Order: sequence, then structure tokens, then C-alpha cells
Amino acid sequence: MGSAGQGGNKVLLPLMGHPILWYSLVSLLKCEEIRRIVLVHRSIDQDEITKTLSSCKPDKEILLCEGGNERPDSVFNGLEALSGQPPEVALIHDSARPFFTREMVASSIELAQINGAATVAIPLTDTLKRGRDGFLYETLPRKELFRIQTPQAFQYDLIREAHQIFRSNPDPGVTDDCMLLEKKGMKIALVAGDERNLKITTALDLLVAEMTLSQGKKEGSQPYPFYTR
Repeated sequence: MGSAGQGGNKVLLPLMGHPILWYSLVSLLKCEEIRRIVLVHRSIDQDEITKTLSSCKPDKEILLCEGGNERPDSVFNGLEALSGQPPEVALIHDSARPFFTREMVASSIELAQINGAATVAIPLTDTLKRGRDGFLYETLPRKELFRIQTPQAFQYDLIREAHQIFRSNPDPGVTDDCMLLEKKGMKIALVAGDERNLKITTALDLLVAEMTLSQGKKEGSQPYPFYTR
């Protein structure tokens, strides 16, 4: 779970009575496919992280791991925390996305076991164009484009080796873990995402998340309404 960043930690912001992180943790703890959780965090957030973990009443092993300067460093640290007892598949999730579903987790793990890697994604609906010097000059084929979400799942040995190679030859153009395997020629399996699996980054995102939870409560579902969908 990624949580590092500049300034305050967004995943510790309150969302209707709990930190944003709490919703991801509770949902992961309810997934029978998940055996262990590695929570990558900043050292200055240790006390808040510990408090959030306690409120989740975890019944699975949760390892705390300090993050790095950049996102790839944090992911690598999390993977290394599992190296003593490596899993077959590692699921990487950004805890700023609290509304993923169990189906996303299960399908991602299953497809990673078969294909090596899988990611949650949703088809692009907007028209995208290339532009330069104040003019548009090319329309991209929309039906081939997807917006990538998390969780993402990988065979552990594959993603760990990819991160080791990346650390030796860093590329600032890499923006997610799938790209590390794409560079090796691997195809990444697609798992159906959901618009409600939003990443909470801005104040507007937080407002949308609050509305999402409120609607779930009105419909009589759990506080994390899409978990059992």
C-alpha cells in the first residue's frame, strides 16, 4: 500500500469517522485471498498508522515497512519485506483508493497466477488528442486506451526482479509497476475496474468519497459499500 508523499499524508485524512487508510485495510482483511499485508509508510506517520491498525482489529499478519524517497523505492521495500517467506503473488494497492472490491482482488490474483501480471483498469470514454505549439495534430484510438487503477497483482519473483533491475537503471518515465514488466515485453491482463474506485487526491475527491459512503449507508450496505458488490 502506497502512502508516501510530500507534506501531510492523504491516506490519514478523516473520511466519515475513519482515516482513508482504514477502509482499504478493513476490505483487504476481509479478502480470503489475502494472507499477509505489508503496510509501507513514512516514519513520521508511525503513531497514526499504529492507531489505525488497532481500530481495524486485524486477524491477519500485518508487517510495517518504512517507505523510500520515491514511490518505486517504497514498493521495493514492501516487496523485500516479504522476501523471507515470498508469496506466489504480490498484490500492490494504493490505499488512497478505498473503494476497490473483493472481485477486483480475486480476479487480479487469479490472472496474475496465470499470466504473470494483472491490473484493474477502466476503458477511456473521453476523446484524447496529441497537441503541440498550440495546435492539435492527432487523435488517439480511444478503444485501445484504459485508465489504470489499483490493485495490481504480479507473480512475486517477476515483480521483485523487475524492481531490482529498475533500481540499477532508473527511468523517470515509469509511472506504475506494470510498466516495469511491459518494458520486458510482458502483456498485462486486464481486470474490470469501476469509476467509484477513485483515488482520493484532492478536496473534491474527498467530497465525492463522502457522498459515495453516504449513498451506501442510505442503501443499507456496509460503510465500505462496494466491497461485496
